[in-house]
Amino acid sequence: MLFLIGLGLSADELSIGAMEACQKSGEIYFDGYTTKVADEAINYIKANTGKQIKELGRQEMEEGARALVQKAAKTDIAVLIGGDPLIATTHKILFIEARKQNVKTKVVHGSSVTTEAIGSSGLDFYRFGKICTIPRWTDNYKPVSFYETVLRNLEINAHTLLLLDYDAKSTSTITIKEALQALDAAEEHYKNGIMGDQRKIIILHNISQPDEEVLHISIRDARALHLQGMNVIIIYSALTEIEKEVLETLHG
Repeated sequence: MLFLIGLGLSADELSIGAMEACQKSGEIYFDGYTTKVADEAINYIKANTGKQIKELGRQEMEEGARALVQKAAKTDIAVLIGGDPLIATTHKILFIEARKQNVKTKVVHGSSVTTEAIGSSGLDFYRFGKICTIPRWTDNYKPVSFYETVLRNLEINAHTLLLLDYDAKSTSTITIKEALQALDAAEEHYKNGIMGDQRKIIILHNISQPDEEVLHISIRDARALHLQGMNVIIIYSALTEIEKEVLETLHG
């Protein structure tokens, strides 16, 4: 059997189902490629199962998906995943491959950055539009198409949850400064005037961690931030009266 185990965003979220699956498994791995897995969660599972936990990188998670499933056909295998197991495409492909090979699967769900970010913001869940991501830029790769999603959401008076690309080597998303540079470049390209310095945004830093910060701040003031870790941005549309009150109560 293949267990896909969501660990949520912190060690405090470990469920009974997650621990039971780890106890049953002959081998335990964790996905070190798509998102960060809390060290505390890994250490807790090691201490309470007496088993070693091996890291899976990009090659093992993607190109090696078939081999991983074939191994799960012979012995129970657990793959620990930060957040929820069926959010990232990488994990969906692993799940589909197991079904194709007639390997039994068990998914243990956990909270994800999407639910945590929306909840922490205080904004109405039903008023969020399509989610998009700002990719990590390189010298030869500087996409700005995420702007189109933000614009379409604003046009229908919907909020945008803007995810920031994750880098496994640094165990960090791109910084807020990098994200705003990408937003500036996108605004310069499309020239729709939606990313002015006075626009207020919500920044969520290291959600569910001891050093969590939620900032309601203008784009101008956010340019001075150097937050490194796990970051998410919310670009919100016109607020309802209840959203205004909640936002003021939570974040000022």
